[in-house]
Amino acid sequence: MRDEQNSDNPALTELRRMLSSGRARMRLDKTALAGRAGLGRTTVSQAFQTDGPVPSARTVVALAQALKLPGEELLALQRDAARGGVDERPGPGRLIAEWEPHDLEIHPAGHSKAVDGSDVPGTRPLPGYVRRDHDRVLDEAVRDVVAGRSRIVVLMGSSSTGKTRACWEAVQPLAEKGWRLWHPFDPTRAEAALEDLHRVQPRTSVSATSPPRFWN
Repeated sequence: MRDEQNSDNPALTELRRMLSSGRARMRLDKTALAGRAGLGRTTVSQAFQTDGPVPSARTVVALAQALKLPGEELLALQRDAARGGVDERPGPGRLIAEWEPHDLEIHPAGHSKAVDGSDVPGTRPLPGYVRRDHDRVLDEAVRDVVAGRSRIVVLMGSSSTGKTRACWEAVQPLAEKGWRLWHPFDPTRAEAALEDLHRVQPRTSVSATSPPRFWN
């Protein structure tokens, strides 16, 4: 009976299949997974419940991180499931939570180190961040897009004055809401942006050297 109920939403069926496979691979019960993902036990249980509701984007992102699953793919399935299974190609960029800040040309504070003595590279730490007046402007822009109002913000400054770092700090509240970040770069920033700008989807932050844009 439950399989019949989910047959009308193949995206939700595939989402739960991937989550279940990841949990089995990690050998985690739901209580342990809830702790690792920073979610409530009921929230995690409902995410795996065959006839339960579609899990939220925040829940899917947290579970993907905890289970080391492809967050962008899972979030695309979550969106399709929320629409009733309608397929849609993901827009440019990837989840904010999946970005390594140094890939956005933010300079690290030092060299990376292995995690827990393993061969897995650790995250290179960022320098300490001191908020300035423009951070309040960026915070206001983020509050606007969360409320449904798209914004464009331009930061002016010479090289290495912290423009990209300020934008990175500003978008962190959007990460837990399942937002994407697109950083057009190749072959040039302008060409990359013009090539795929028409494919930008809602809930996407577009980050160039200037200006950063927020689409809701």
